[in-house]
Amino acid sequence: MISVPGKVLFFGGYSVLLKGHISLSIAVFDEKGEGVNAHYKVGERRLTSPQFNIDVEPSLNKENPYLIEYAYVLAEKYLEKKGKLKNKVGIKVENSPIFGDVNEKSGLGSSAASTVAVVKAMFLANELSINAHIETIHKISQMAYAFYANKIGSGFDIATSAYSQSIIYYRYNPNEIVIDKSNIEKALALTVDKPWAWLDVKPVNVPAGLLIFNIKNAKTSTISSVKAWKKWKAEKPDEFVKLMEEQNRVENIAIKALLNRDYEEVRKYTHKAREVHRTMQEEIKKVVEEFDPIEPEPLKEIIDEVEKIEGIIAGRCPGAGGWDSIAFLTKPDANIDINEILDIGKDKGIELHYLNAVMR
Repeated sequence: MISVPGKVLFFGGYSVLLKGHISLSIAVFDEKGEGVNAHYKVGERRLTSPQFNIDVEPSLNKENPYLIEYAYVLAEKYLEKKGKLKNKVGIKVENSPIFGDVNEKSGLGSSAASTVAVVKAMFLANELSINAHIETIHKISQMAYAFYANKIGSGFDIATSAYSQSIIYYRYNPNEIVIDKSNIEKALALTVDKPWAWLDVKPVNVPAGLLIFNIKNAKTSTISSVKAWKKWKAEKPDEFVKLMEEQNRVENIAIKALLNRDYEEVRKYTHKAREVHRTMQEEIKKVVEEFDPIEPEPLKEIIDEVEKIEGIIAGRCPGAGGWDSIAFLTKPDANIDINEILDIGKDKGIELHYLNAVMR
């Protein structure tokens, strides 16, 4: 079995989609040290996932292959091309409860984690070291997601799961990935075995704790939010550049302060990043009226109140924000009463669900 983590994008929401913009993605497992698990065995070519009701012989020769089928077939084709495919492999993908289920996802990135888990399982089943082939595994996983989603997204979630550790991440140039479903072998040859421009992944040890809570009975579509952001970018390019550069500037300072354990500075510049997002959400709503706020007012009030608790460094709505979750960095060894945070949520009319995720 191989287990890969989910992610919490604490710094870099939206900004990470741009060339050279910093992000900090925090890798998380459950208390048992598990995330998305891939069980593999030599024998039958098979791909199953109880959570998503998948039980197939992997193939891309169909109208709508599953995401993890792309991961399976691309990894298989790559190993075959390199003369390293020794076995037919059956892979079963199972999620830790922290990822939620089909009806109530946690926002920790189960799709990306499942993609990486399948690629890693394929390598292990063919007696290949994960550590020795980590860059290749990362690129094949990014490629699989790009095939499936037509290059939507920055890839920070795939990278976090691939490296199985919190990372400072700068996105890859999407032009480096060749999508050609009619000739997978050629696409792999043109994509995987070469350096990727822009891409930089730096595993880091984050000197803090993490608390993350889902918002019960509420959710926001990340895809819809990003589409609205792109529409704003197209219609208000000068305003877009100004705000994105400011977010990148203050988050660079916040991340550096965090790694240096300057927690007051972390809070100060996290607040500035949140201010950028609140300005941005108002400007996007002028272009796309139905855009969900990045930091909805009730969640802002919860974050502000929770930050008064001793040991809390800073909070925010991570990633693309909206009604999915709120996350808090805490000082190392801080003893936080989770019920106190849940009660603050209730006072604001919000039911929070504590995920009990462990940072790596």
